[in-house]
Amino acid sequence: MLLRWLILIPLALFLAISASSVFLFVASVADPVMADLMGNTVFVGFWSLLDAIFESDDPGFLMAQTLGDVSRVLFTFLVLPLLLVALVSEVTRARSLLWMAGATGVLTAAVPWILRGSPRMTSPTELHISVVLGLTGAVAGLVYWAVAGRPPAPPPAPLPPAPPRA
Repeated sequence: MLLRWLILIPLALFLAISASSVFLFVASVADPVMADLMGNTVFVGFWSLLDAIFESDDPGFLMAQTLGDVSRVLFTFLVLPLLLVALVSEVTRARSLLWMAGATGVLTAAVPWILRGSPRMTSPTELHISVVLGLTGAVAGLVYWAVAGRPPAPPPAPLPPAPPRA
């Protein structure tokens, strides 16, 4: 049991977060809606950062703040939902594939809605992005389940006794 908490669960979390990161990157390149969103965000963010760096006397603080902000966003979308579901799964011993992939997917898709905090009608683009984020979370849950969530295999059945020799 201790070996599970020290080695297997951290390894499963690392692999699941890595897989969901790769999935989100591929979706951001392959999906036109996500490509447009990510392309515009990165483009505007990069040029705004460069403008701020050239206007600043000491860009060290600005770079540290930017890295902190990017880290918080990545943690919120890629790590936090999986961590919450994994914690609940381990405490309650709920280790089904449907629970881990489904709960992680729903929680990841709900993050923008929770953070927005204002009730208003959504656009089809926002729904599309939520679906992609939900699939990202489902990939994380699937990988976590594959590494650490499956119940252990039952022990093999004992061999029947050998027949007596004549």
